[in-house]
Amino acid sequence: MKVVYKSTMRYFILWLLTVPTGLIYVFLNYPPVQVNWMYMVVFIVFGFLTTYYPMLRNGIPIFLVLWVTVPAFLMYGLFIEIIVMQISILAILMSSPSKLPLLQRFFINSTLFIFLSIIAAVVFDRVGGEIGSIEFWPVIIAVFCYQFIHTVFNDIVLRIYAVYKKVNSPFFSKDLLVDYAMILVVLPLSLTFYYLLKFVGAGSFLLIGIPFFFISIIIRLYNNSERINIDLRQAGDIGNGLSELLTEKAVIDQFVMKVSTMFNADYTYLFDHQDGWLELIRSYEHEKFIDIDFALLSAGQGIAGSVLEQNKPIIYSERKEWELVSKDYSPNGMQSILCVPISRNQKIESVLFLASDKKSFFDGYQLKILDLLCSYFTVSVEKARYMQEAVAKNERCALTGLYNYRYLEERLTYEMDRLKNNEINNLSVVMLDIDYFKQVNDTYGHQSGNDILYLFAKKLEVALPTGGTVGRYGGEEFVYILPGIAKAEAVEFAEKLRAEIGSHDFTIIPDLVEDKYPLVVHITSSIGVSSSPLDTDEAMTLLRNADRALYLGAKQAGRNRVAEYVK
Repeated sequence: MKVVYKSTMRYFILWLLTVPTGLIYVFLNYPPVQVNWMYMVVFIVFGFLTTYYPMLRNGIPIFLVLWVTVPAFLMYGLFIEIIVMQISILAILMSSPSKLPLLQRFFINSTLFIFLSIIAAVVFDRVGGEIGSIEFWPVIIAVFCYQFIHTVFNDIVLRIYAVYKKVNSPFFSKDLLVDYAMILVVLPLSLTFYYLLKFVGAGSFLLIGIPFFFISIIIRLYNNSERINIDLRQAGDIGNGLSELLTEKAVIDQFVMKVSTMFNADYTYLFDHQDGWLELIRSYEHEKFIDIDFALLSAGQGIAGSVLEQNKPIIYSERKEWELVSKDYSPNGMQSILCVPISRNQKIESVLFLASDKKSFFDGYQLKILDLLCSYFTVSVEKARYMQEAVAKNERCALTGLYNYRYLEERLTYEMDRLKNNEINNLSVVMLDIDYFKQVNDTYGHQSGNDILYLFAKKLEVALPTGGTVGRYGGEEFVYILPGIAKAEAVEFAEKLRAEIGSHDFTIIPDLVEDKYPLVVHITSSIGVSSSPLDTDEAMTLLRNADRALYLGAKQAGRNRVAEYVK
């Protein structure tokens, strides 16, 4: 706040030295003569309305106030033009939201425009222009120079200010070309207004003023329609982008970023809804994701909680409207707020909170655009969840339902990293192989062999220690990954499991005989055990060690036994 106060005081001192002094100097040296005060009042009203209801191009206001101030200048001189322009500045402050404090904006704009008025008037005088003249070509040339210099110096001052504020500003842009093109629009309009006042009188305000405002309203409506169409196309592009993402986290991050950019929000928060409570799951401030320690909100608590309770969007124009409602976290610069529920099948899934540092920043029409984006979001999240489930299915063996070899290798690498980071002290691998499994297939048929594999897998799954992972590595080979279990404990587990398998009744229905009937089959297994860090500190080496122990220490030694890896 101290920084803002000091900055405002600097601009006030500059304004005090420039504007009042300039007005006094102009009044004493170039006093207005024979002023029609009714005309002056109408000039002020038209100037105020022109800046309060500007034309819009792609949402950017275009201020054509020169169509009023130039005739005022030609009729009564520089002092009256400055008065009309300075009052019109108040309308700009009221109609255009900004992050700067109101007083700062007034001092900056007031100082800028008195400077522009004086510079433009000097050029007008140097090229032979005369106040009150009706000579056609001299007036056209002088007014063109007046408007051109006014536009050029306005652009120069804005660029200097951008450099001072360290804001990137392109040297050439479409907006700059539009500013200069407006000279060709304002020049004939302002001169027509001036000559009508000279020859027709007060009726000129009706002949040109009223049509101008009707045209301005029509153009604003057209531009609003175009803006909505542009937003709809952009929303469609965002929806297509979301639908291509494969994970729920990616969809959430993309949605938050894109919505924040599209609506020029300084703050974007996404709350997840579970059982009447809102949890903040994503925070995006000034184009960066951040972590916020935000307490859970119940229905009716805070702004987001009120949206949850009422199931209706909320728009606030400035801080004083919501400051008493807000809970816990609200940055000091935050002003405008737009908060909406995100529903799926008539159930609120989450709440989206957008905010800006500017006052009166969000429009009601944006709710429809946001509603469309939220629909894309919920569909994309559901699709991503489905895709994640599909990926999970791809990580499992279709026959046994256990994890496949690809997942096992990834999991083993993950657990080895945990071991190296001292998150666990030991890591063991237990590899099993069904003894004489080929004889099972040859005797009872391959379908019976599949039945054995399925039943065997279920037996292994039931025996799985807490925190461990079991999967089918290939064929009749299965693997346990046991984090936090030392070698001796793993061997003990394997020996117990071997005994249980040997005594278990596996019931199958043979498919190689005509009379199909249930048959109890007994099988045995050979098991190899290896542990880290005792045997190795490499994930794949640990797996190979268990495999070597299985074949060399168990199978070649007679099968139906447990063997541990020995270096």
